[in-house]
Amino acid sequence: MARRESLFVRLTVCLGLLLPGGCGGAPAAKASAVMGDAPEVHYSFVIDAELRTLSATVCPRDLRLARLRMTVPELLERVRRPRILRAAGDVPLTFEEDAVPIASATDGACIGYDVDLGPPGEGFWITHGDAHVLAAPDVWLLAPEPRPRGTHFTASFTLPPGVRAALPWPEDPRGYRVPTSAFTMRSAGAFGQFERETLRVGGAELDVVALGGGFGERAPLVTEWLQKSASALTQLHDGFPVPRVMALLVPHPGSEVGFGMALRGGGPTVMIIVGSSVTPEALDEDWVGVHELFHLSAPRFLPSDAWLSEGLATYYTDILRARAGALDEHRAWDDLVDGFRRGSRRGTGRTLRQESIDMHETHAYQRVYWAGAALSLLADVELRKRGVEDGLDGPLRELARCCARSEEAWSAEQFAKFVDEKTGQSVVQPLFERYLDRADFPDTTEVLAALGVNGTGREMTLAAEAPRAGVRSAMMAPRAGSTRR
Repeated sequence: MARRESLFVRLTVCLGLLLPGGCGGAPAAKASAVMGDAPEVHYSFVIDAELRTLSATVCPRDLRLARLRMTVPELLERVRRPRILRAAGDVPLTFEEDAVPIASATDGACIGYDVDLGPPGEGFWITHGDAHVLAAPDVWLLAPEPRPRGTHFTASFTLPPGVRAALPWPEDPRGYRVPTSAFTMRSAGAFGQFERETLRVGGAELDVVALGGGFGERAPLVTEWLQKSASALTQLHDGFPVPRVMALLVPHPGSEVGFGMALRGGGPTVMIIVGSSVTPEALDEDWVGVHELFHLSAPRFLPSDAWLSEGLATYYTDILRARAGALDEHRAWDDLVDGFRRGSRRGTGRTLRQESIDMHETHAYQRVYWAGAALSLLADVELRKRGVEDGLDGPLRELARCCARSEEAWSAEQFAKFVDEKTGQSVVQPLFERYLDRADFPDTTEVLAALGVNGTGREMTLAAEAPRAGVRSAMMAPRAGSTRR
């Protein structure tokens, strides 16, 4: 039986691989184009044939720029030759810390800069593959300051023949409209030759981009897997929780689905490593797709509250896969119980709050993810026990409707207050307060016994006569009105 323990092995490896921590080819538009009366900043990008250098021109209209800021300071060395573009000759600019100051005397002039997209420095930010480069906008999109409310940000690209852009940005008559979240949140993007198709799931569009030439004869299987993963979200939400998602699939040697990331900058995106020789069995067993897509149904949380964001996603991954028919009830409960067991045995003795803050240094992922999942279970069952028919489901639907696309990071305290107010029950705030500053793992023994979940693995039984057996079955049952794929 496949276990999610392999995630945490892959996570440690892939963080080293991925982290140092549309309409392609649209012609560059003239900077004098007018978009109503609002200020505008237009970016024109040109990429060379080797996908090694990007040249940018930034042209403001009705807006005086004070500076252009690098959103990832550690990549500052990749930005070259910042300059004011003048017909009589360019005027060099210089960086001060992580920004390029722009003198007021240059009001109305366009600013140019170049970005090195070539190696070294392979990782999440820049990775070269077969006829493509994975290049996050964080590397090449310098953020203009100030950014007054109502300012239009647009972009156009001049790309080599056969090269396209894969970005989560919405299309615009000038190429793309750049959402303000592209300047404030982590994002993903790629340039090159790739396979692309659009899936429709739960009223939303899934823009699927497969880098590296795609998956050949396996492509239909990969497409079906991604569509099923997205459809699982409709077992919780009224349709898919956001209107459009870019799914950036990165082929990698192997036969399994690997590491994934949910990103929000510029638009909802999931980036997932998929084995270039992935098997049907591996796709059927996979949970990464559901897990990463679930993240997009809630607002982003503060890094210190990773236990909450990852815990909710970890808990609901099994719940939603069971509701969608990808797991039977026994298997779903076994996965959860096994995860709680592993999470309780891992960690460094820190409090859950501190473990979350330090997990990329300590690699205590199992402790953080599964402690958060255990708290999700405790909250869900307690709410149902108090007569909230669908437990956490209802508040999470409300949260998706109001705040899934918020640019503001939520705290665990905000989330707890939101759920308790929506349900009219004082459940989540006291629960979080009880465990957040403790080092012991949340105790699920009593709750699991009441649900009738006994033992693990082949010895696990689901007792029909347990006090809350009906609650247990309801938690995993298909949502009323939904259809299993």
